[in-house]
Amino acid sequence: MLSTISVIVSLLIALAHLYYLYIELFASYETVGRFFAIPVEAVKNSVMQKFIQNLGLYSGFIGLVILLSVIIIPSGPMKYMLIFLNLFIFLNGIYEGFVFTRRFFLLEALPGVIGLLLAIMM
Repeated sequence: MLSTISVIVSLLIALAHLYYLYIELFASYETVGRFFAIPVEAVKNSVMQKFIQNLGLYSGFIGLVILLSVIIIPSGPMKYMLIFLNLFIFLNGIYEGFVFTRRFFLLEALPGVIGLLLAIMM
């Protein structure tokens, strides 16, 4: 039962990261500005665009790796993959919460720590 909940939470985190990929790579300047709580003029800066697109690639890779971990890896080793990936998401959420907006504590750090704890208890 707990392993099922852990997998479902991790899949929801993966889907959220695929959504972040969309925002950070393909959304309009206004959407990106609202998402990161930064002015649109800053988003239009070419250096800032590269930085945000790099975050989008990170988000997409994390989402895909979680999906593949759940689909391909057997449940024993999957536990350790989910622990590692959710720890990574938690730490990234803490960083983004301090750098961009506190909202990332709720969007990334909190789901990461919940997924981490559930994976540990699998």
